[in-house]
Amino acid sequence: MSWLFISCTGTKRLTKEAYLHGFKDKSAFTNIESFGSQDSTKLRIYLIRHAKPDVKKKKICTSAMAQAYVDAYSKVPIIPFDTSLVQFSLDDEQVIYCSNLRRAEETANAIFGKVYTIKSDAQFREFETRIIALSNAYTLPLIVWQTLSRAAWVLGLNQKGIESYKQAKIRSQQAALRLALLAQEEQTVVLVAHGMLNRSIAKKLKQQGWCILQKQGHINIGATVLVKEKDESL
Repeated sequence: MSWLFISCTGTKRLTKEAYLHGFKDKSAFTNIESFGSQDSTKLRIYLIRHAKPDVKKKKICTSAMAQAYVDAYSKVPIIPFDTSLVQFSLDDEQVIYCSNLRRAEETANAIFGKVYTIKSDAQFREFETRIIALSNAYTLPLIVWQTLSRAAWVLGLNQKGIESYKQAKIRSQQAALRLALLAQEEQTVVLVAHGMLNRSIAKKLKQQGWCILQKQGHINIGATVLVKEKDESL
């Protein structure tokens, strides 16, 4: 199991110890709140990335080993984390949306499951990955296999048996539109999903006039936060 020292807000750093047991002062790594009665003209969307899947990485591997890692990543449970790292103040009727992939569902339930209704949907799943198949004579760092395979997928050269890049872009655009409409109805929308999908949704929402207050939806249990004035004409 590998661990990264990553920053979300301010000087907070999520070490292995903090991930498992929280910060000593029990402060949050990610804060989630609604505007509520404070400002009924503001809309807010949170794009949270799932917790760490419990899968070991091999620094150097063959194509087959890299594919085995990708397959395991979607099947294994998450590594349990201290839920005080994600603190929230939301309305009682708040609905939490999430991807239908195991790592997202488990994260959503760990954080919100005791308090709020959770709705899982395949529209919010991560972009699919298929590692380029090469002879086992070739060994590369896992990150190189992933980068090359993703680049080939974007170019339309590595999409056999999985969703194409074009299809994934359309899905993320539809997801962004759906979240924006939900925000008009619910004022605050919370989605637990994935790094690449979160980034794509945020990009589309920004094009639609949303302002990015925080950009941490690519970090495990971090969040990208977007706000916008409510459209009273809708």
